[in-house]
Amino acid sequence: MDALRYGLGERVFARMLAVCGFALFGWMLWHSFANASTHFAGSAGTVATLVLGASAIALALAYAMDRRLGRTASLAVVLAIAVGLRLVWIFAVDTQPVSDFLDMHAAALSAANGDVSFGTNDYFSRWAHQLGFTFYEALVIKLFGPDMIVLKLFNVLFQAGTAVVVYLSAAKAFGEAAGKTAALLYALYVPHIMMCSVLTNQHISVFFYFLGLYLLIRNRFAGTVDWLLIGLCFGIGNWMRPLGSFFLVGLLAYAGLFLLAPRIRERKWPGLVAKCFGVLAVYWLLQQAAGFALTQAGVTPYPLSIQEPYWKLMIGLNPDTNGVWSYDDTVYVMQFPLGEERNRAELELLKERLRDKGKVAALFVSKTKAMWGAEDSAPMWSLAELDKPELYKRTVQAERIQYVVMALFGLIATAALAYRGMSAEASLFALLLLGYAALHVVIEVQTRYRFDIFPCVFVLQSFGAAVLLNALKKRLQR
Repeated sequence: MDALRYGLGERVFARMLAVCGFALFGWMLWHSFANASTHFAGSAGTVATLVLGASAIALALAYAMDRRLGRTASLAVVLAIAVGLRLVWIFAVDTQPVSDFLDMHAAALSAANGDVSFGTNDYFSRWAHQLGFTFYEALVIKLFGPDMIVLKLFNVLFQAGTAVVVYLSAAKAFGEAAGKTAALLYALYVPHIMMCSVLTNQHISVFFYFLGLYLLIRNRFAGTVDWLLIGLCFGIGNWMRPLGSFFLVGLLAYAGLFLLAPRIRERKWPGLVAKCFGVLAVYWLLQQAAGFALTQAGVTPYPLSIQEPYWKLMIGLNPDTNGVWSYDDTVYVMQFPLGEERNRAELELLKERLRDKGKVAALFVSKTKAMWGAEDSAPMWSLAELDKPELYKRTVQAERIQYVVMALFGLIATAALAYRGMSAEASLFALLLLGYAALHVVIEVQTRYRFDIFPCVFVLQSFGAAVLLNALKKRLQR
């Protein structure tokens, strides 16, 4: 296997990641199966039957693609499915923006008409990082008009692009069969289809972050301009959604754990270090340029970053809400002026919540169970304020079965990888998924946030499907 080209230390760490991934997918499977049963009148037998049936269908489709279609034809099929299903959804379901999405869309409409006074209101003063996505929406509105269907069509395009990136990433990590399976399941995943009608920044950020990751693993960071392209991808992704620091840490960890030792042995480590600094420099310059442009234009006096650094931690450690958004916390902190005084108040409340160690430990378990086991909130966001109870119920049920199937494939994948060894490319996706899961032990949780990291799940679980497909091929050849 590709992992065997690396030294003992890299192989050991890759296996450790696989073991930890096995634990996470086991947790996901156990709790999502229990949760799914509640959506089928408490019938575990019904869920088990549907999961086995869905797994068989997924494997049959993947087998047919692997046997009969090359890369170009497979990508064409995946894109046709992905775009077709999403177009049907956005034209059939008239989702209206709510909550933060409404604030950003209303501001985008104002910006498109030349009014940027919203930049100093309470919402954008607190969350100045949302201005990047707001001005993206304003640009689309300026070019194509105010009809929301145009923004939703761009959502479809970005998701289609992500499907291609998922294909290429899984194929690089595990081979063509895995790439086809990963992209096919991504195209069919119900929550992503539903979220295309929601004006969320996640569609764009996920595409750019994972495009940057694919560029990283494509040539193992050996390309001449890879550092520039990755820095641009991560920088643009962060303009849309502030997860750039997380992905940069993932890049540095991947480089340090899997690329540095081989480069030292080949005496090529200075080039690797220079490329890492190059990514950081490009990323930093993009953030500074965006912040400078917005402040010089008089849109906001704040940098393009979160102004309340303790907010996500304070909310995430609230045992009364199980780490989700809290109205009471919002009312409490808003009585303090934005800046040092509010930050001190949030920090004090955070410290208070950390005092009871037993309660904190119980909260961590409960949050992780909800984050990785509960149903996706896509139906809530996509069908918000629409009176479609039957559609809501069926989409939740479909998502639950798909999620359990992927958790099962992921469990098989990580078990096989723990036994056989894992390539550096696969290790990157395991590292990011585990890091993201660890991060949400302490910060605010929403099942919608799984969207940001789910390409890692699609990539990793595809190897489980590939293992089953190989076993099926051997039986058919007997």
